[in-house]
Amino acid sequence: MNYYTYWSISELPSNTRSFSVFFWVAIFSFILWALIKKFKRGNDDYEKVILLWTIGLVFSISTIMFFYLQFYTTDTTEKRIQNLFNSPNVLVVEGKISNLESFRPISRRKSVTIEKFKVDSIDFQYEDALLGGFNTFTKANNGVLKNGVNVRITYGKRYHEILKVEIAQ
Repeated sequence: MNYYTYWSISELPSNTRSFSVFFWVAIFSFILWALIKKFKRGNDDYEKVILLWTIGLVFSISTIMFFYLQFYTTDTTEKRIQNLFNSPNVLVVEGKISNLESFRPISRRKSVTIEKFKVDSIDFQYEDALLGGFNTFTKANNGVLKNGVNVRITYGKRYHEILKVEIAQ
């Protein structure tokens, strides 16, 4: 049976490279510094000078961190994810989804939806996160995961944490 990857831990937004964050902070702070330099009027309270020095400091630190992270450190994120997929604590189960159940627990986090289902007698559960809109998997009741759909799920052995969901074509 042919499967396509519906969701994978390697595609998470948390895999943003840290040097790119510092790059955008440096760009934004430089533009902000230039705007303050050009349009802010200086007066006796030194507000313009304080703003320019503060934003200049942010620009300097973010530029230094960008170059450090880009050229002097090695990003091992992809290697760690592949090691995780190949570890003996990761199992793969294939089968049809059954007992799909979606509910909102009564708690102070009322906007969280929990979805439970079984695949070949293995129980899985996930919930909408605060940042769930950033990927399609965490959106409960999305219409893709339904009873009877053939899936292959790669999961952690100990807590059944879902690492990858593949759906049959």
